[in-house]
This record gives sequence, C-alpha cells and structure tokens, in this order.
Amino acid sequence: MNEFDETEIQAKREYAQLLRLHDRLLVQMQRVLEDLTSSQAEALLKDIRARTGMAPELTTIQEAVEEAIRTLKLSQSTIRGKVFGDHPAVEVDGLPDLPSHLRRFLSERAETPGFTYDVLQDEVRGWVIRWKEYTPHGTIRGCGQFYERPYAYLDD
Repeated sequence: MNEFDETEIQAKREYAQLLRLHDRLLVQMQRVLEDLTSSQAEALLKDIRARTGMAPELTTIQEAVEEAIRTLKLSQSTIRGKVFGDHPAVEVDGLPDLPSHLRRFLSERAETPGFTYDVLQDEVRGWVIRWKEYTPHGTIRGCGQFYERPYAYLDD
C-alpha cells in the first residue's frame, strides 16, 4: 500500500466521521424543531400571553432551525456524492434483494482495507450485517451490526 492509498483511506474515514457528525446534528436540530412546534410550547406561549399581554415570537427561531436543517442536508448530500458516489453497488452473492440502506453501507466501505462483513438472515429482524474494521496492525478499529428491521422484535 502506498502513501497515496493511505491518505485516500484516511480522507474517506474522516469524511465518514463528518457524515456521522452531520447525522447527529440533524437529529438534534429535528428535536429542537419538534420542541418549538409542540403543543407544550404553544401552551406555554399562550400562558405567557395571558399573564403579560405579550409573548416571545418563536417563528423566527423556527425558520432559522428549518434553514439550518436544509443546509445540513445539502452538505450531507454533497459530501456523499463526492466521497461515495463513484463506488459501484456491492453485489452480495445470492442476496439480490438486500435493502438499499444495507447495500449502501456495504458499498461505502467494501473497498476499505481491513473491512470485513457477514450477511445473515434473521427470522424477525430480516437481513443482518455483522462487520469489523481492522487497522493495518491487526487490531479492531470498529465493529457492529446493522439490521433490515431493527425494531421488529417489538411488534411481537
């Protein structure tokens, strides 16, 4: 492995970390927006208005949060297109109906040195991907499992 390959792998890893940060921020912003538009917030503003005759206006804040969410999604899309857009979809032998989110996970990481995975079928949760990523020294950098239907067991 030459220096260029190692640099490219490190850059892709850093972009993947940035995308995870984007995902966490997106979830937090969506929660903030839900809190701003909740019935609890409306009731609180109504109580303040009844007591003081005026209440703070939250529409400007709501619009700013909505704009931040749009900007974050655009940034995510741009990064995904530049980093992962040129990877062909991974075909897992004998599994033509692998869901898109699992197929995308594999296609984004399959060419990374040290990345290994197994695909299993669970009766309740559907397709399961068990993965590990090893460092060049042989230690495990990360591992985990992804499910087609992660919360399916709750329906039983």
